[in-house]
Amino acid sequence: MRLRDLMVLALCCAAPLAAAGGEPSQHEVLHFSANLMFWEYVTFGIIFLVLGVKVIPIMLTQLGARQERIKDALDKADQVRAEAEVLLKKHEEMMRNAHADAKKITDEATVAAREAAAKITADAEAAARETRDRAQRELDQMRRKAEAELRESAIELALLAGGRVLEKSLTGEDHRRLAREAIEASTLMKN
Repeated sequence: MRLRDLMVLALCCAAPLAAAGGEPSQHEVLHFSANLMFWEYVTFGIIFLVLGVKVIPIMLTQLGARQERIKDALDKADQVRAEAEVLLKKHEEMMRNAHADAKKITDEATVAAREAAAKITADAEAAARETRDRAQRELDQMRRKAEAELRESAIELALLAGGRVLEKSLTGEDHRRLAREAIEASTLMKN
């Protein structure tokens, strides 16, 4: 029986009682009626019996099922929480590893940058030294060339001056020999 059936039964039992009198007076309300008591006990017993046999077992079954669903949900929540904690630990470990890798990469990049800077500086200094040495060689070469040209010019001037001073004619080879000897003597005096 369902609860609706029980309510219909209770109304059916109570209907004859209500139809018996209309509005009860104060005296009738306080008056003891065995007939009324009997039907009240019968109604209570039927309701109690129906509740005890049909409704309460169904309610207990539903409550048990609900309790199992709640227990399963709590177990699943605990399992999910445990998995989340494991994932959180893995994530934290991955973050630590990523930070360590990033630090390692930046440290390596810093070392590589310092090495590159040192190499560039060394290359620049070597290039500057090479340029300076080449310039010095070119300068020495130009100085020697200028000295040679100056000697030749001095020889020509000395020959021309010597020919006029002596007013005598020497051969060209004699003039050159004399000029070279004069220049070599002057070079030896400088050193």
